[in-house]
Amino acid sequence: MTVYGLYIYDRHCTCCFYTDLDQRPPPVAGPSTLPKVLPPAPRAPQPQPSPQSRDMAIQDPRNSSGGGGGYNVPDTATLAPSTTTATAADPTRRASPGRLAFDEEAKLVYGVVFSLRNMVSKLSTRPDESFQALTTSAYKLHYLATPSSYHFVLLTSPQAGSCRPLLRQIYTGPFNEYIVRNPLASLDSQKSGKGIDNPSFRRAVEKLLAAA
Repeated sequence: MTVYGLYIYDRHCTCCFYTDLDQRPPPVAGPSTLPKVLPPAPRAPQPQPSPQSRDMAIQDPRNSSGGGGGYNVPDTATLAPSTTTATAADPTRRASPGRLAFDEEAKLVYGVVFSLRNMVSKLSTRPDESFQALTTSAYKLHYLATPSSYHFVLLTSPQAGSCRPLLRQIYTGPFNEYIVRNPLASLDSQKSGKGIDNPSFRRAVEKLLAAA
C-alpha cells in the first residue's frame, strides 16, 4: 500500500494537519495556510565546489598573494555555474506538475468528503449507515469521523484495503495521547491561528503510516 497523504480537519472544516511520508513532491503553501500544518521543509543541501574548480582556484595565480604561493578562497567566477545558482532555487517550494496549492487541495478534498457524506445520508435506508471510502482508478480515499468532530482523510493507492482501523488507531493512540491529553495543545484552529504543532504526534503518525 502506498500512502499519498493524510489530512486531519477540525470542527471548523479547516485542515490542521497534513503528511505524505515524502512520497510526492511537497505542496506549495497558499496565503491562508495555517502555520505548522505542512511537514517541516528539509534543509536544502549546501553546494560544494567540484574538484576541478578547487584545483583551478589553487593553480590560478590571481589567488596567490605577492607570488608567494598563498591560497585564498576561490573567486565565484572560477566555480561551476551550477554551484552559484543552486542556493537561489528552493526545491521544497516548487509545485509538482498538475498539483494545486495546498489550501486549494485541502478544500477540494474536504468538499469531496462533505458531498459524499450528504449523498450517502440521503440515499441510505439505514440511519446508522455512513460514508467510509471512495475508490477511483488513481487513488482510494478513506474517511473517519470522530465523536469530537474531527475528520481523518487518508489517500492511498487504489489496491489498498480498508484503512478505517488504521485511522481509528491514529485517533485513539497518538491523537489522544499527544493532542487531546496535552494541555499545551490547542484543539481550536480559529483561536490558536495554527495547526497541530506537535513533533511527537507527527513522528508517531508517520511511523504508523510507514508500517501499514
